[in-house]
Amino acid sequence: MFFSASIFAQDTDDALIRLNRMNHAVKTQDYRIYFLSQDKNQYVSTFEYSHLGATKKEDINACLRYLEGPDKEIILHKGVTSYFQPDSPSFSITSSRILEAFPDVIYNNFDALKDIYDFIELGQTRTANRSVQLVKVVAKDNDRYSYVIWIDDETDLPMRIDLLDQNNDVINQLKVVQLEKDFDKNELANYINSRTYPILLSIEKQKDVLGQWRLAWLPKGFKEIAAYNLNFYRSDIATKLYSDGVFSFTVNVSSEQAKQSNQIIQQGGRTIYSTNFGHKNIIIIGNLPQTTVERIAQNIIQK
Repeated sequence: MFFSASIFAQDTDDALIRLNRMNHAVKTQDYRIYFLSQDKNQYVSTFEYSHLGATKKEDINACLRYLEGPDKEIILHKGVTSYFQPDSPSFSITSSRILEAFPDVIYNNFDALKDIYDFIELGQTRTANRSVQLVKVVAKDNDRYSYVIWIDDETDLPMRIDLLDQNNDVINQLKVVQLEKDFDKNELANYINSRTYPILLSIEKQKDVLGQWRLAWLPKGFKEIAAYNLNFYRSDIATKLYSDGVFSFTVNVSSEQAKQSNQIIQQGGRTIYSTNFGHKNIIIIGNLPQTTVERIAQNIIQK
């Protein structure tokens, strides 16, 4: 038993070292990837993601292009992420990374998550004609999903990210099909620096609408990250963001009167749950299992 525990501890340490190297690589390296993203039983979407890394997050530049459908583009420049989309007005938000590229799990100090997650090396394989190491990030409880991350042996960049439900079925997959380290970095930098960017969305500190309630239960490790009011195209939405570093969810209170009863939508790993609280409509959106989101909703109580 002692020998087995020692082997498991060593495997955990090796997995943590590899994951932390990946976290550093994905932020500081220059690279261009072409990847596929697919929810379970849904169509595949394709993307080009170009990244100019830096040790300071405000110096990172990046560009994500949607390769099918509307000609949509997302650019990160000087700590601001701007969305350019032909079918609706462009806008900018303060963000140090493009959220639509890699999921939150990639951007972590994994040593800080050891009380909530186990980290397991699953061995080596190949993907996109590259040698990779598989590492599983699995929660110690059943209130959230798990990840298997395929990490490139040469660059430490993530080459594939599988989101698994409680039955270990893949419900979302991001898969790199081509990795380029030798691309025209000056051309990309000039393109990003020459763009004209839309103004920031109006985001204000939380008002009384969010101060009237609290969550009586949260999964272990989750805490409130931010609370703010967002004016988005004439709709006032009060929002609280919660995260454990790997998964996150928002509780959104609309300024409009409640018009519908409980509704739930499952989109791959994302759960959208709408309910009424008093005379307001509350929508919870998160990459958490349906049972967890429902329990959170059931524990919204008035102060």
